[in-house]
Amino acid sequence: MFTMDAPALALNFLRTAQNYIEPTIYKREYPDFQYRELVPVDNSAPEWTTNIDFFSMGDDVGQAREFAPDGDDIPFVDFKLDKGDSRVYMAGIGYRYNLQELAHAQAYGIRLDSTRADAARRKYEQFVDNLCFLGRSKLGLTGLLNSVSVTALTAPNGAGGTATWPTKTVDEIVKDVNDVLGVVFTASNGIEQADTLLLSQERYAYIATRRLDATQTTTILEHIQRVNIYTIRTGQPLKIRAVFGLETAGAGGTQRMLAYRRTPDVVKVHIPMALRWLQAEQRLLKYEVPGIFRFGGVEWRRPGAARYLDGI
Repeated sequence: MFTMDAPALALNFLRTAQNYIEPTIYKREYPDFQYRELVPVDNSAPEWTTNIDFFSMGDDVGQAREFAPDGDDIPFVDFKLDKGDSRVYMAGIGYRYNLQELAHAQAYGIRLDSTRADAARRKYEQFVDNLCFLGRSKLGLTGLLNSVSVTALTAPNGAGGTATWPTKTVDEIVKDVNDVLGVVFTASNGIEQADTLLLSQERYAYIATRRLDATQTTTILEHIQRVNIYTIRTGQPLKIRAVFGLETAGAGGTQRMLAYRRTPDVVKVHIPMALRWLQAEQRLLKYEVPGIFRFGGVEWRRPGAARYLDGI
Protein backbone atom coordinates (compact mmCIF):
# COMPACT_ATOMS: atom_id res chain seq x y z
CA MET A 1 0.00 0.00 0.00
CA PHE A 2 1.40 3.39 -0.99
CA THR A 3 1.62 5.99 1.75
CA MET A 4 2.29 9.70 1.41
CA ASP A 5 5.48 9.40 3.43
CA ALA A 6 6.91 6.64 1.18
CA PRO A 7 9.37 9.02 -0.54
CA ALA A 8 10.73 10.24 2.80
CA LEU A 9 11.00 6.67 4.13
CA ALA A 10 12.85 5.62 0.98
CA LEU A 11 15.33 8.46 1.42
CA ASN A 12 15.97 7.50 5.05
CA PHE A 13 16.38 3.87 4.00
CA LEU A 14 19.03 4.83 1.43
CA ARG A 15 20.89 7.10 3.85
CA THR A 16 21.01 4.27 6.37
CA ALA A 17 22.31 1.93 3.68
CA GLN A 18 25.12 4.41 2.95
CA ASN A 19 26.55 3.64 6.39
CA TYR A 20 27.38 0.06 5.45
CA ILE A 21 27.83 0.33 1.67
CA GLU A 22 30.38 3.12 1.43
CA PRO A 23 32.98 2.01 4.01
CA THR A 24 33.47 -1.23 2.07
CA ILE A 25 33.86 0.70 -1.18
CA TYR A 26 36.47 3.05 0.30
CA LYS A 27 38.55 0.06 1.46
CA ARG A 28 38.27 -1.94 -1.75
CA GLU A 29 41.36 -2.19 -3.95
CA TYR A 30 41.34 -2.20 -7.74
CA PRO A 31 44.58 -3.85 -8.88
CA ASP A 32 43.71 -3.57 -12.59
CA PHE A 33 44.37 0.17 -12.35
CA GLN A 34 48.11 0.76 -12.24
CA TYR A 35 48.50 4.38 -11.27
CA ARG A 36 48.94 3.69 -7.55
CA GLU A 37 51.94 1.46 -8.28
CA LEU A 38 53.58 3.64 -10.94
CA VAL A 39 52.69 7.26 -10.14
CA PRO A 40 53.15 8.53 -6.56
CA VAL A 41 49.93 10.17 -5.36
CA ASP A 42 50.15 13.36 -3.27
CA ASN A 43 47.10 14.14 -1.08
CA SER A 44 48.87 16.76 1.03
CA ALA A 45 47.35 19.91 -0.50
CA PRO A 46 44.27 21.37 1.23
CA GLU A 47 41.11 19.77 -0.12
CA TRP A 48 39.58 23.01 -1.36
CA THR A 49 42.69 24.67 -2.73
CA THR A 50 42.30 26.03 -6.25
CA ASN A 51 45.96 26.06 -7.30
CA ILE A 52 49.17 24.20 -6.47
CA ASP A 53 52.55 25.84 -7.04
CA PHE A 54 55.55 23.61 -7.73
CA PHE A 55 59.13 23.78 -8.88
CA SER A 56 60.78 21.55 -11.48
CA MET A 57 64.34 20.93 -10.35
CA GLY A 58 67.22 20.67 -12.79
CA ASP A 59 70.73 19.33 -12.16
CA ASP A 60 72.65 20.56 -9.14
CA VAL A 61 75.33 23.19 -9.73
CA GLY A 62 78.48 23.66 -7.66
CA GLN A 63 81.52 21.67 -6.52
CA ALA A 64 83.39 21.25 -3.26
CA ARG A 65 86.86 22.78 -3.26
CA GLU A 66 89.62 23.83 -0.90
CA PHE A 67 89.65 27.18 0.86
CA ALA A 68 91.95 28.90 3.34
CA PRO A 69 91.35 28.44 7.10
CA ASP A 70 90.55 32.14 7.45
CA GLY A 71 88.67 32.35 4.17
CA ASP A 72 84.97 32.94 3.65
CA ASP A 73 84.61 31.76 0.07
CA ILE A 74 82.85 28.49 0.83
CA PRO A 75 81.26 27.08 -2.34
CA PHE A 76 77.56 26.30 -2.20
CA VAL A 77 75.45 23.86 -4.11
CA ASP A 78 72.45 25.21 -5.99
CA PHE A 79 69.75 24.00 -8.35
CA LYS A 80 68.12 25.39 -11.44
CA LEU A 81 64.45 25.75 -10.58
CA ASP A 82 61.60 26.29 -13.00
CA LYS A 83 58.43 27.44 -11.25
CA GLY A 84 55.10 26.10 -12.38
CA ASP A 85 51.59 25.78 -11.11
CA SER A 86 48.76 23.34 -11.47
CA ARG A 87 45.14 24.35 -11.30
CA VAL A 88 42.94 22.10 -9.20
CA TYR A 89 39.71 20.89 -10.80
CA MET A 90 36.57 19.32 -9.39
CA ALA A 91 34.93 16.24 -10.85
CA GLY A 92 32.18 13.90 -9.78
CA ILE A 93 30.56 10.52 -10.17
CA GLY A 94 27.56 9.10 -8.33
CA TYR A 95 25.00 6.33 -8.19
CA ARG A 96 21.22 6.32 -7.77
CA TYR A 97 18.03 4.35 -7.27
CA ASN A 98 14.40 5.08 -8.03
CA LEU A 99 11.49 5.12 -5.58
CA GLN A 100 10.18 1.72 -6.64
CA GLU A 101 13.53 0.00 -6.05
CA LEU A 102 13.95 1.46 -2.58
CA ALA A 103 10.35 0.96 -1.50
CA HIS A 104 10.45 -2.67 -2.65
CA ALA A 105 13.73 -3.34 -0.83
CA GLN A 106 12.41 -1.70 2.32
CA ALA A 107 9.09 -3.54 2.25
CA TYR A 108 10.69 -6.98 1.88
CA GLY A 109 13.72 -6.39 4.08
CA ILE A 110 16.18 -6.60 1.18
CA ARG A 111 19.61 -5.24 2.02
CA LEU A 112 20.97 -2.92 -0.65
CA ASP A 113 24.23 -4.23 -2.03
CA SER A 114 27.28 -2.26 -3.12
CA THR A 115 27.06 -3.00 -6.85
CA ARG A 116 26.17 0.53 -7.94
CA ALA A 117 28.53 2.23 -5.51
CA ASP A 118 31.28 -0.11 -6.65
CA ALA A 119 30.61 0.75 -10.31
CA ALA A 120 30.86 4.46 -9.48
CA ARG A 121 34.11 3.93 -7.56
CA ARG A 122 35.55 2.06 -10.55
CA LYS A 123 34.73 5.03 -12.79
CA TYR A 124 36.64 7.26 -10.37
CA GLU A 125 39.65 4.93 -10.43
CA GLN A 126 39.51 4.80 -14.24
CA PHE A 127 39.43 8.60 -14.44
CA VAL A 128 42.48 8.99 -12.17
CA ASP A 129 44.32 6.19 -13.99
CA ASN A 130 43.83 7.94 -17.35
CA LEU A 131 44.78 11.29 -15.79
CA CYS A 132 48.04 9.88 -14.42
CA PHE A 133 49.21 8.22 -17.62
CA LEU A 134 47.78 10.41 -20.39
CA GLY A 135 46.61 13.60 -18.70
CA ARG A 136 43.39 15.37 -19.57
CA SER A 137 43.65 16.98 -23.01
CA LYS A 138 40.49 19.09 -22.65
CA LEU A 139 42.11 20.78 -19.64
CA GLY A 140 45.56 21.04 -21.19
CA LEU A 141 47.03 18.48 -18.78
CA THR A 142 49.65 15.93 -19.80
CA GLY A 143 50.50 12.73 -17.99
CA LEU A 144 53.35 10.39 -17.21
CA LEU A 145 53.64 9.15 -20.79
CA ASN A 146 53.39 12.35 -22.82
CA SER A 147 54.91 15.24 -20.89
CA VAL A 148 56.87 17.93 -22.74
CA SER A 149 59.09 18.22 -19.65
CA VAL A 150 60.73 14.85 -20.32
CA THR A 151 63.36 14.61 -23.05
CA ALA A 152 62.40 12.22 -25.85
CA LEU A 153 65.18 10.23 -27.55
CA THR A 154 64.90 8.39 -30.85
CA ALA A 155 65.77 4.70 -31.04
CA PRO A 156 68.50 3.93 -33.60
CA ASN A 157 67.96 1.57 -36.50
CA GLY A 158 69.17 -1.97 -36.04
CA ALA A 159 70.84 -4.32 -38.50
CA GLY A 160 67.42 -4.99 -40.00
CA GLY A 161 67.17 -1.37 -41.14
CA THR A 162 64.46 -0.16 -38.73
CA ALA A 163 64.26 0.81 -35.07
CA THR A 164 61.26 -1.34 -34.13
CA TRP A 165 62.00 -4.15 -31.69
CA PRO A 166 60.42 -6.99 -33.70
CA THR A 167 63.05 -6.33 -36.39
CA LYS A 168 65.97 -6.08 -33.98
CA THR A 169 68.28 -8.68 -32.49
CA VAL A 170 68.29 -9.45 -28.77
CA ASP A 171 71.54 -7.54 -28.30
CA GLU A 172 70.09 -4.49 -30.08
CA ILE A 173 67.01 -4.51 -27.84
CA VAL A 174 69.17 -4.80 -24.72
CA LYS A 175 71.31 -1.93 -25.99
CA ASP A 176 68.23 0.28 -26.41
CA VAL A 177 67.27 -0.40 -22.79
CA ASN A 178 70.76 0.16 -21.42
CA ASP A 179 71.33 3.26 -23.54
CA VAL A 180 68.27 5.04 -22.14
CA LEU A 181 69.12 3.95 -18.58
CA GLY A 182 72.67 5.12 -19.15
CA VAL A 183 71.64 8.56 -20.45
CA VAL A 184 69.65 9.25 -17.27
CA PHE A 185 72.70 8.32 -15.19
CA THR A 186 75.43 10.08 -17.17
CA ALA A 187 73.50 13.26 -18.03
CA SER A 188 72.91 13.83 -14.30
CA ASN A 189 76.56 13.08 -13.39
CA GLY A 190 75.49 9.93 -11.60
CA ILE A 191 72.84 11.59 -9.43
CA GLU A 192 69.80 10.01 -11.08
CA GLN A 193 69.17 6.35 -11.79
CA ALA A 194 66.00 5.21 -13.50
CA ASP A 195 64.58 2.20 -11.66
CA THR A 196 61.38 1.68 -13.67
CA LEU A 197 60.75 0.89 -17.33
CA LEU A 198 57.32 1.20 -18.95
CA LEU A 199 56.44 -0.42 -22.25
CA SER A 200 53.32 -0.78 -24.36
CA GLN A 201 51.31 -3.97 -23.95
CA GLU A 202 52.47 -5.10 -27.38
CA ARG A 203 56.19 -4.56 -26.80
CA TYR A 204 56.03 -6.07 -23.33
CA ALA A 205 54.30 -9.17 -24.67
CA TYR A 206 56.94 -9.46 -27.39
CA ILE A 207 59.92 -9.52 -25.03
CA ALA A 208 58.04 -11.61 -22.44
CA THR A 209 57.33 -14.42 -24.89
CA ARG A 210 60.22 -14.29 -27.34
CA ARG A 211 63.05 -16.66 -26.44
CA LEU A 212 66.69 -15.74 -26.91
CA ASP A 213 66.95 -18.50 -29.47
CA ALA A 214 65.30 -21.80 -30.32
CA THR A 215 67.56 -23.78 -27.98
CA GLN A 216 66.79 -21.78 -24.81
CA THR A 217 63.79 -21.17 -22.60
CA THR A 218 65.04 -17.80 -21.35
CA THR A 219 62.98 -14.91 -22.72
CA ILE A 220 64.25 -11.49 -23.77
CA LEU A 221 62.47 -10.00 -20.75
CA GLU A 222 64.25 -12.35 -18.34
CA HIS A 223 67.55 -11.58 -20.06
CA ILE A 224 66.97 -7.81 -19.72
CA GLN A 225 66.17 -8.25 -16.04
CA ARG A 226 69.56 -9.88 -15.58
CA VAL A 227 71.85 -7.70 -17.74
CA ASN A 228 70.40 -4.18 -17.45
CA ILE A 229 72.92 -1.67 -16.11
CA TYR A 230 70.66 -0.47 -13.29
CA THR A 231 70.58 -3.94 -11.74
CA ILE A 232 74.27 -4.52 -12.40
CA ARG A 233 75.13 -1.18 -10.80
CA THR A 234 72.82 -1.34 -7.78
CA GLY A 235 71.97 -5.00 -7.26
CA GLN A 236 68.29 -4.03 -7.28
CA PRO A 237 65.72 -5.37 -9.78
CA LEU A 238 64.57 -3.09 -12.59
CA LYS A 239 60.77 -2.78 -12.48
CA ILE A 240 59.40 -3.41 -15.98
CA ARG A 241 55.67 -2.95 -16.52
CA ALA A 242 53.24 -2.86 -19.44
CA VAL A 243 50.79 0.04 -19.60
CA PHE A 244 48.24 1.35 -22.07
CA GLY A 245 48.96 4.60 -23.88
CA LEU A 246 52.49 4.02 -25.16
CA GLU A 247 51.49 2.39 -28.45
CA THR A 248 51.38 5.71 -30.34
CA ALA A 249 52.81 8.14 -27.79
CA GLY A 250 56.15 8.51 -29.60
CA ALA A 251 57.02 11.04 -32.29
CA GLY A 252 55.05 10.38 -35.46
CA GLY A 253 52.69 8.01 -33.64
CA THR A 254 55.43 5.46 -32.91
CA GLN A 255 55.92 3.14 -29.96
CA ARG A 256 57.42 4.79 -26.88
CA MET A 257 59.32 3.49 -23.85
CA LEU A 258 59.70 5.40 -20.59
CA ALA A 259 62.57 5.01 -18.12
CA TYR A 260 62.28 6.96 -14.85
CA ARG A 261 63.00 6.97 -11.14
CA ARG A 262 59.72 6.20 -9.45
CA THR A 263 59.75 8.41 -6.34
CA PRO A 264 57.63 11.40 -5.26
CA ASP A 265 60.59 13.79 -5.51
CA VAL A 266 60.75 12.98 -9.25
CA VAL A 267 57.11 12.75 -10.30
CA LYS A 268 53.73 12.83 -8.59
CA VAL A 269 50.06 13.50 -9.20
CA HIS A 270 48.07 15.83 -6.98
CA ILE A 271 44.74 14.57 -5.64
CA PRO A 272 43.82 17.03 -2.87
CA MET A 273 40.48 15.30 -2.36
CA ALA A 274 39.96 11.64 -3.15
CA LEU A 275 36.46 10.41 -3.98
CA ARG A 276 34.01 11.44 -1.27
CA TRP A 277 30.36 10.44 -1.11
CA LEU A 278 27.87 13.12 -0.11
CA GLN A 279 24.57 12.50 1.60
CA ALA A 280 21.84 10.98 -0.53
CA GLU A 281 19.26 13.40 -1.89
CA GLN A 282 15.87 13.10 -3.59
CA ARG A 283 15.13 14.40 -7.09
CA LEU A 284 11.46 13.71 -7.91
CA LEU A 285 11.28 9.90 -7.99
CA LYS A 286 15.04 9.37 -8.12
CA TYR A 287 17.38 9.10 -5.14
CA GLU A 288 20.92 10.10 -5.87
CA VAL A 289 24.22 9.71 -4.01
CA PRO A 290 26.67 12.24 -5.50
CA GLY A 291 30.40 11.71 -5.21
CA ILE A 292 32.99 14.44 -5.68
CA PHE A 293 36.78 14.59 -5.96
CA ARG A 294 39.41 17.23 -6.71
CA PHE A 295 42.55 16.75 -8.79
CA GLY A 296 45.54 18.55 -10.22
CA GLY A 297 47.95 17.42 -12.89
CA VAL A 298 51.00 15.18 -13.03
CA GLU A 299 54.02 17.14 -11.83
CA TRP A 300 57.51 16.25 -13.04
CA ARG A 301 59.70 17.70 -10.28
CA ARG A 302 62.95 16.24 -11.65
CA PRO A 303 62.45 15.57 -15.36
CA GLY A 304 66.16 14.80 -15.67
CA ALA A 305 65.44 11.53 -13.88
CA ALA A 306 63.43 10.31 -16.88
CA ARG A 307 63.75 9.75 -20.62
CA TYR A 308 61.41 8.65 -23.38
CA LEU A 309 62.70 6.43 -26.18
CA ASP A 310 60.57 6.67 -29.33
CA GLY A 311 60.38 4.39 -32.33
CA ILE A 312 60.86 1.02 -30.66
